[in-house]
This record gives sequence, C-alpha cells and structure tokens, in this order.
Amino acid sequence: MRADQRKVFLLTWWVGLGLSMPAGAAGPALTGLVGKADNAETSFTNPASMSRLEGTHVTLQNMFVQSFSSFEVDESKTTIDGGDPDNGSDPVIIPFAYYVRQLNDRWHAGASLTIPSGFGSNYGNTWAGRYQTVDFSLVYVSLTPAVSYRVNDRLSLGLAVGLNYTSETSENKIPLLFSPDDGKIKSDLDGVGINFTLSTFYEFSERTRAGLSWTSDSDADLEGKVKLRQLDPLFDKIATDLGIKNIDTKITNTLPQRVLTGIYHEFDSGNFLTVDGMWMKFSDFSVSNLELDGNDVKISTPSIYKDMWAINAGFGFRMDSRKTYRVGAMYLSQGVDDEDRDFSIRVDEMWAIGAGVSYALNEGKRVDANLTFLNTGEAPVDQTTLTGRVAGKSEDPYALLLELTYSF
Repeated sequence: MRADQRKVFLLTWWVGLGLSMPAGAAGPALTGLVGKADNAETSFTNPASMSRLEGTHVTLQNMFVQSFSSFEVDESKTTIDGGDPDNGSDPVIIPFAYYVRQLNDRWHAGASLTIPSGFGSNYGNTWAGRYQTVDFSLVYVSLTPAVSYRVNDRLSLGLAVGLNYTSETSENKIPLLFSPDDGKIKSDLDGVGINFTLSTFYEFSERTRAGLSWTSDSDADLEGKVKLRQLDPLFDKIATDLGIKNIDTKITNTLPQRVLTGIYHEFDSGNFLTVDGMWMKFSDFSVSNLELDGNDVKISTPSIYKDMWAINAGFGFRMDSRKTYRVGAMYLSQGVDDEDRDFSIRVDEMWAIGAGVSYALNEGKRVDANLTFLNTGEAPVDQTTLTGRVAGKSEDPYALLLELTYSF
C-alpha cells in the first residue's frame, strides 16, 4: 500500500520536500539558483543580483509534485499489528511569486512569497506505526522583502528580511487500557519567525558571474492546542478532572541557517553552464522551550540531525533567439543517520536529474517548463517505543516535479 509522502520540497533548497535549498527554480533539477539571475526569482535566492534587472519584473511559478513512494512495514521486525500505511499519493501543488523593481541606477527593491521548506506525511489510522504517527505536517511560508545596492559595475550587495509563518499539525493514536479502540492526541500550532539574508554578487565579465548568500536561522514560537480525543470513559474523566484534554501549548521551532553559492558562465556559442552549492546547519533543527498551560517544561531533544550540503549543475543549449533547452542534475546529502530516523521527518539523501525548455515571448516575457525526476531515498526507520517496535523502508522512492514559470 502507498503512504502519502507529501514532502513539501525543500526544501529551503530541495524539496524537502528535504529542508535545504529554495524550492522554486527556473531550471531542471533545481539548477541555476544564484548565478543566472535573469528573472525576479533572484529576489529570494540571491537579493544582490537584483541589480542585473532593469525596470520592473514579476515571476510566477507553480511546482507540481507527484510522489510514487510507498512505505513497506518489515513484518519480521515489527511487533504491532496493522501492517502497511493506507493508500494515498495525491499530487502537491506549490505556488511561488517574485517581484523586482529598479528604483534608480544603484538601488533595486523586491519581494517574494514562497514555501521555502516543509515536511508532511499521512499514514492512516490503523497501520502498525499509528502510535508513532498518523498524520504530520510542518510547513513554512515566507514573505521576504529585499533590497540590493550596486557598488560599481561589477559588485552588488543585497539584504532581505524573511517573515516566516510556520504551521505544525500532527496526530497519533494512543492505546487505551479499558477499550479495544485507540484514543488519539492531536496538535495544531503556528507562529511567525524572522530571518535575515546577506548576499553579494560579482560580475567578472558579460559572460561570467557568481553570487554568495547567507541566511540566518529563524526561531518561531508556535502556539496552539494539544488535544486528547476518543478516550474511554474512565480515561476521559481523569483527563477532564486533570484539565489535560485541551492543553494550551507553546514551543520554539528553529529553522536553521544556510549558505547558498553559485556561478554562471556563457560560452561563445551562447550555451551556458551553471553550478550551485548549499550548506545548511541542519544539526540546529530543533524544538525547544516547551510550555504547557503556561508552565515551563524541561525537554531534552536528541541531536540526531546532521549538517546538510548539496550541489547541482545545469547546462543550457541556445537553439535560437527564443528557445533554450536545459538539462540538470543535483545531489543532497543525508540529514540524519538511518538508526536515528523517525516517522515524522523521514529525510534521506536525494538525487535528481531533469530537462526543460525556456521560450522567450514578446516584450521581455518568457515561459519555462521543467520536468525533474527525484530519488528521495529508501529512508529506513526502526523505532521502538513503549507501545512496541515498528520497522520498514520506502519502496519506489521516486517523485516527479513539473515546474511551470512565467516571467514578465
């Protein structure tokens, strides 16, 4: 059976659905993020490079993600009944919008509305791992105003402020002593965090340019309710008397800092090469400062996550003044060791290949279409809790990303 592995790709870089590079990109396999700088998307990926754009630019983008992954429970190791998760492989649509306006010869302003990262899964109510997770979603939505300043003909600097709305929902079952059915515990939390981006962009020549962008971490205080539901009568009375059926909850979620760099070079033929790299301090990804009904609760979260890095390369073939074909490939490192992985954030190393086409319309308008094949990794999990042991891994860990972009 198929589990709905709807990872809202990175992901702060690559589909995170991972949690690393900016999710949108006008190139296959998420290439050409920093150095190409030829549309308004640069307001998010590297604000300093907005200085290349003349006049006003808008880029609208939609990414369609279809996962084919299915989590298969290892019955030889699992001690809880229920078997594999429910069916489910609905496509995910992720929108992006970018804006850049030239103020004068030195200053540009811009803004972006993006979903830079997220994770999600929906396994169903009866599978073997229902006591670990039934449903989980952690999504970031970012509104990011930005400015750039051209120092001279070659060097530009940029600054952006990210206003990051974070939403977390989860549900898992809880076993009941006096009922054959399961109870459930649900959470619904949200909050806003802020981060900053400092960037630089250098044009070595008309054909070669490079950029570097650093984004700080973002701490969001998530507030909401944790609820106990579907309890047996005795447990329900105890929970009601103790006042724990609806718990006001506050917790801090940290979205880690990252560094993004890239280079673009155009050959005499008009063909071009892009190379991008990313490092994210994913080891800082955490939750902390837990409050329940206004009371501080000391929590100790294990440091299971590792810093992540990624690299991609793209090549463009200019066929004529309007049409350009592009190919690309990328690799994203593993963010957590196999023995430490849990069901909520089942990240693994990823790689992707893709192809696309860019077509120039009249009056500076352009459309891009890219198709990317993504391998998200088997992401094995072997987790033991008080309720028992659940183990398994993904079969067919693949996804297709169709990206459509309109720039004007």
